[in-house]
Amino acid sequence: MWDLLVQMLSRMTLIITIAFLITRLRIFRQMIYRDLNIKDSFIMIMLFGLFGVIGNYTAIVVNPEAHMISNLWNPALEMDNAIADTRNIGIIIGGLVGGPVVGLGSALIAGGHRLIMGGFISDATFFTSLIGGGLAGLFGRKLRGLGLMRPFPMFGSGLLILLIQILLIPLFASQHSTALHLISYTGIPIIIINSIGIWICAIVFNSVIQDEEHSRASQTATALSIANQTLTLFRQGLNESSATKATKIIQQLTNVDDVAITRGIRELAHTGGPSSQSEIKYRELVFKTGKMESAHSSEYEFIIFPLIVKKKTIGTLTFYFNHPFHVTSVDREMAEGLSNLFSSQLELGEVERYNHLLQDAEVKALHAQIHPHFLFNALNTIVALCRMDPLLARQLLLHLSTFLRNNLRGLTDRLVRVEKELENVHAYFALENARFPDKFELTIEMDSHLNNALIPPFILQPLVENAITHGELKDLGGIGKIRIDIKQEEAKLLLTVTDNGVGVPPERLADLGQRVVNSMKNGSGSALFNIKERLTALFSQDATFKMESKQGQGTTIFITLPIHF
Repeated sequence: MWDLLVQMLSRMTLIITIAFLITRLRIFRQMIYRDLNIKDSFIMIMLFGLFGVIGNYTAIVVNPEAHMISNLWNPALEMDNAIADTRNIGIIIGGLVGGPVVGLGSALIAGGHRLIMGGFISDATFFTSLIGGGLAGLFGRKLRGLGLMRPFPMFGSGLLILLIQILLIPLFASQHSTALHLISYTGIPIIIINSIGIWICAIVFNSVIQDEEHSRASQTATALSIANQTLTLFRQGLNESSATKATKIIQQLTNVDDVAITRGIRELAHTGGPSSQSEIKYRELVFKTGKMESAHSSEYEFIIFPLIVKKKTIGTLTFYFNHPFHVTSVDREMAEGLSNLFSSQLELGEVERYNHLLQDAEVKALHAQIHPHFLFNALNTIVALCRMDPLLARQLLLHLSTFLRNNLRGLTDRLVRVEKELENVHAYFALENARFPDKFELTIEMDSHLNNALIPPFILQPLVENAITHGELKDLGGIGKIRIDIKQEEAKLLLTVTDNGVGVPPERLADLGQRVVNSMKNGSGSALFNIKERLTALFSQDATFKMESKQGQGTTIFITLPIHF
């Protein structure tokens, strides 16, 4: 028995070497991380089936008298011979890694080959091979589901399957007592050698998985670092400045030897020398098709990826490798991932610029809405007062100039100090109060330290105008009151504008501030909608806009902002 054990151990080293070579195959590494399709299953069955066939050929020939007839290559057996083989290493590992289909398929190949080789227990070994392959597939599926695809669980599963196979051989054999006598001699060495082989193969396969996971983790960390450093760059758009900085960052953090970025086919940045004509031709092709292209020579390899924004190619990203034969699949995946990342960053930059333009357009729309009717009314009032009260007319002209100056400044400033916005409110209110004397009353309550707090322009003044115009304060029969409260609560700035006007009908209240209501008889609500949209664009979910109103009792608008100084 010990001689047989030593002989089988020497043969097992060949099987382990083959297992190691299998792990070097790229397709094997890829199949570890995905569900097997028909093509993948067929390839795995052939690999592990041939693995088992080699185990048959390199087995130790024995006879029923428990004598070894050592032979390195066994194409066929005498009728009274059998073999102590390592066939089950391939079958069981195939089932554990690939599942029931792969386990049964590889068992059919290796077990079928053993049946063809002959010998007095060939039919029994064929059936036990199928049972072992099926059990290995079921165990592998269970271990994968539990996250236990590691050497020791695989070793334990293999050992159990081998025990079942050895015990079943005498039952399936036509010569039961002879087979039992043979198994008493070969059974223990077969179980020991095959289980050790399964364990070593599991270690080899697990090391491949660990290496792949380490490579992917390293690749992910590098990609995140590059993303973090280039995000602000590409928010500026694709230009020479952002491209130059981005190429340097990529070159420093990856295995790429040189990097180039173009807008269209015009080169914005290149860490290496000038591009060759062949590179330019490939760039033109990538720009037209929007698909990756690569080429290599004896000196270097370059891979060109499209930079796509809104499904349109706007430029290219080229990676250069000075040692083309050293370019790994990880390098290629990294390069492709970075091109997709930069495309996304550029698209986000476009969206951000679009939002800024939208905000500007909304401010200008509000600005245009304010001026026509208000400006003419203010000028008519001043003209009328020039003879009756020149001093008041002069004061109103100063208020009008303040109002217009602040409005022009608000077209370019995204945030203004509270005191500037209140200056605008006072100017507007003075002009309206001159038109309708003794009709309105304005009260402002504010903590003094909030004068320098920053808020978006055209926030308070349009609300005061809304109160006067749509609250119908001049027609109340009494004093139309407007109150502005500005307070700080922790890191929030609270703005409240209250009036005692006619209020808003309940059926209209839900719409105001949410959309433009063109059917409204007394205004469309566009000012309130623009204010809320600008707050959302500037502060996202950190800002709130709320409106409460009761008919005949007035309206209150609540605005909450993050506080900035």
